[in-house]
Amino acid sequence: MGRLPKAPFEKILKESSKNIRVSDAAAQALTEFMEELAQEYAKDAADLARHAQRRTILEHDITMAKKRKR
Repeated sequence: MGRLPKAPFEKILKESSKNIRVSDAAAQALTEFMEELAQEYAKDAADLARHAQRRTILEHDITMAKKRKR
């Protein structure tokens, strides 16, 4: 873990509501959650590409992985 920067997620949290502070722990928790989520989608997209007998993940694979998660 720790591949994604925390700052963009901290900014998203701060922009979610005016006049609210964000703890470092909250920003870190969101960062870790988003990284786990991205890894799940990446794995699903890779599986879809392999199923289609491709070695390249396409935008369509991400879209399909997203639909499968719903």
